Amino acid sequence: MTVPLSVRLSGDDEATLRRIAEEVRQAVVEVPGTRNVRDDWGEWIKRLRIDVDPARALRAGVTERDVALSLQTALSGMTVGTFRDGDTLVPIQLRNERGEARTPDDLEGITVMPVGGGVGVPLAQVAEVELDWGPARILRRDRFRTIAVEAELAPGVTAAGVVGELRPWLEDQQANWPDGVFFEFGGEVESSRVATASIAEKLPIGALVILLLLVVQFNSLRRPLIILATIPLSLIGVIFGLTITGSHFGIMTFLGVVALAGIVINNAIVLIDRIDLERENGSPQEAILEAGRRRLRPVLMSTLTTSGGLLPLWLGGGLLWAPMAIAIIFGLLAAALITLCVVPVLYSLLMRVPFETRRDGEASTVSR
Repeated sequence: MTVPLSVRLSGDDEATLRRIAEEVRQAVVEVPGTRNVRDDWGEWIKRLRIDVDPARALRAGVTERDVALSLQTALSGMTVGTFRDGDTLVPIQLRNERGEARTPDDLEGITVMPVGGGVGVPLAQVAEVELDWGPARILRRDRFRTIAVEAELAPGVTAAGVVGELRPWLEDQQANWPDGVFFEFGGEVESSRVATASIAEKLPIGALVILLLLVVQFNSLRRPLIILATIPLSLIGVIFGLTITGSHFGIMTFLGVVALAGIVINNAIVLIDRIDLERENGSPQEAILEAGRRRLRPVLMSTLTTSGGLLPLWLGGGLLWAPMAIAIIFGLLAAALITLCVVPVLYSLLMRVPFETRRDGEASTVSR
């Protein structure tokens, strides 16, 4: 399960990473809304540390790989085959008779056998066995030692908001870190970024398909351009809605914008199709005005009913679904005005439909 907030610190030195991770953990604790702050290396535990002496190992005719394989065989066992018992496959484990060794004295008595064959030597002859304290596990990412400071978030607090507070502080602190130590954000922020990028990568294909379908439907290039021009204008409502509600732009908001684009295109298609239908029975100027009057009620009713249906998702959807509902609701309200006001203007400009204006009692014709 993805944690809401994760700050990954990567580098080569274990002690340096632990020190920096503790500083970052204290900074995350001080951010309002964070709780249960910890790191993924876990608490320190007792461990047996084995330091192989290369010179002594060379004289004994064994390598570090021989030591590792002998310890694995002695402690956990090595699978060397499989025994079939009817329909059941039972693994055959090769294990040293001193497999219960858990103290330095026990380990020193383990015999290290060369893989290529030869006489085994005691572990104490080629390595030093010490008992010390260390992290429960050491994780790596892209070949770097990586420790992640993780935190849960209180209700109403978003990972994007916490990241916005932490990023400036981390960038200032990074200037004082040793070379080779860097940070990156994981958790919900990374998941949202990856999902958004994967969707955005395929959006040009969808936009091209929509454009081709519109060109085939209207047998024109200017009409599809009018329709597609309304999509970015509807983002005014999305930004306004996210701002006044204090919401954030994430993957669900992005999906809401994609769904909103489909609704805006549908309304624009209906209005332009109505204009073309009215032009068959009258002048182009009257067709634009009459189509706007006839489409006013359907556009407003569809906008209000869709927005009303999304209200429960806004009010009770939580941090996951509420941003998508907000984007669609406020985007639809803005799109209704855009469809009824901007689309006729764009139609008049691109289709070169002149309108008559009066000045000082004289009629003159201008193109708009």
